[in-house]
Amino acid sequence: MTIRFQNSSGRKKQQGVALITALIITSVAVSLATLIIYRQQIQIRLSSNINTLEQNYQYAYGMEDFAGTILKRSFEDQPDYVSLNDPWYSETGLVLPITGGLMTGKLFDLQARINVNSLIRPKIEKKTTVTDNQNNDPDDPLADLKNPDKNQIKEFDDIATVTKNRLKRLIFSIDTQQDMGPEDNFAVVLRDWIDNDQNNGQSSDLTEENDIGNGAETPYYQSLEPAYYSANTEMISPTELRLIKNMKEEFYTAISNEISTLPILFGKEPTKTPVNINTASDKVLGALGFTPDAISNIIEVRKEEPFATLDQFKELEVVRNVLISENNPDGFVDPLDIDVTSQYFLLKGKVEINNTRLFVNSILWNQNGRISVIMRDFSNPQSINKAVN
Repeated sequence: MTIRFQNSSGRKKQQGVALITALIITSVAVSLATLIIYRQQIQIRLSSNINTLEQNYQYAYGMEDFAGTILKRSFEDQPDYVSLNDPWYSETGLVLPITGGLMTGKLFDLQARINVNSLIRPKIEKKTTVTDNQNNDPDDPLADLKNPDKNQIKEFDDIATVTKNRLKRLIFSIDTQQDMGPEDNFAVVLRDWIDNDQNNGQSSDLTEENDIGNGAETPYYQSLEPAYYSANTEMISPTELRLIKNMKEEFYTAISNEISTLPILFGKEPTKTPVNINTASDKVLGALGFTPDAISNIIEVRKEEPFATLDQFKELEVVRNVLISENNPDGFVDPLDIDVTSQYFLLKGKVEINNTRLFVNSILWNQNGRISVIMRDFSNPQSINKAVN
């Protein structure tokens, strides 16, 4: 019988392989355990964020209800006019501490601004003037042909043209160096963005001859990088201005708080969104056509006592002297589409709990004291970016 002895170097090699195998298994086990713990922590954090975000939404809805209550009480206290002296208005807004965070909010009168969607508002028949010859025989079917003096003249409220002129003044006051180009051209570009055709500068019967070719439709925006389409419908948010031809960031910042994007139709019924002269800013009052001295006088008067009626506003001397009327056809200020009351308000706010943040941008509609939320957006408008020059 032969006995063989394993040398010591062989045993050491086997021990080394076993040790390496054990280390690999241990490393894999530790890695798997670490991965499991990491994913568990992610799930815990995700669940916590979802729970906190849901709290944020509930606080946001509560903020809307609170704002609606304030608007309702303001209307009940004073239903005839809306002013900056009413309970709904606060220059600094409200800051409310909540569990684990803070809630802030402020109401803005959207009818203190120029509604750019009115650029495509159809003409509204105002009245009909009929001139007839009293000698006509009403039973004669040829009476219209026999009487050349008989005519029917229809007069219209052309709010689209009034809005365009006001927008031109607003743009000129902000873009004094015409970095955006002529103010008339920009007004046409903006109208092209929201009208429902692809005619450059031309929009059915709403266009002046010199507008043709001055706008921008889908072919222009398709030539950009990245390419996109013109909206061809009413603007939903002022942030759409960032997409308009030749838009500059500083110009957008300056004009976005002076315009609104309110609907001009609810179904088939036209809506009224006149500028409220009790709440309009100095820039908007200038866009109406008032001089700086007149603006200062209007703001000073309404601080002491808001204008209760439009007639009371028109009786102010600085207003009467420049208002277009039968006695003053050469006036600068068109009285069309102005008022002393408002129906549409913007609630801007923010809810912060722990590390989560929710922005509130809601439009509230006051229908004779009945408040409805007609639009809400929980994003941060300032975070929307596009290739703005």
